[in-house]
Amino acid sequence: SGTIKSPNYPMPYPHLTDCRWTIRVKPGSKVRLLFAFFETQQGVDFISVYDGPTVNEKLLMTESGSVPTPFVVNSSTNQVLVRFTSDGDTSLSGFLAVYSSL
Repeated sequence: SGTIKSPNYPMPYPHLTDCRWTIRVKPGSKVRLLFAFFETQQGVDFISVYDGPTVNEKLLMTESGSVPTPFVVNSSTNQVLVRFTSDGDTSLSGFLAVYSSL
């Protein structure tokens, strides 16, 4: 278990960001991501969660804007890739997520 967060959280994240986190839990388990905070520039700064270690895996979630928290994303495998991208315009606080195994 652990946490991931946008760069500088809770301060505004940097412009032109492309961050990726691969989360692995033991084989046979699944990943549970609990988003405790979520606020990005609507329609341009995104957080995407993939059901495996690459962007070629099934997309479990892609969100932007001010999303009510908390909410949970569960994988069907023992790995997820979380990707955060931002453009060169407005920066907000970003996100904070707690991960654990199921």
